[in-house]
Amino acid sequence: MKIIAYIISGRNSNELLNDNLFAPLEKDELRTKASILFFVADGVYHLMKGSRSSKALRTIMERDKSKIIGCEISIKNRKLQNFIIEGVVLGNLNDFYDAAKDADQIISF
Repeated sequence: MKIIAYIISGRNSNELLNDNLFAPLEKDELRTKASILFFVADGVYHLMKGSRSSKALRTIMERDKSKIIGCEISIKNRKLQNFIIEGVVLGNLNDFYDAAKDADQIISF
């Protein structure tokens, strides 16, 4: 099984991500494992409590032990620190590089 690291930078990809990535990962329907998901820029809105993505992301973190990193700068600039789902690690590109070192592939949305 391929290990994939994802960089999610946009909110405009909401349907694509929720329907074609987060939901299938939550249901364990993909032939890959998401080792890390790094949310940056407007992508951090996916990490908000109560968002369409939040349930699937919590399942991916808990069941698959996938690491989810929210860009600390992006979250602070948008004043979202108090609204991020539990378990998300605040970090930066260096944290992503370290976490993604064993990934077979990196995909950016």
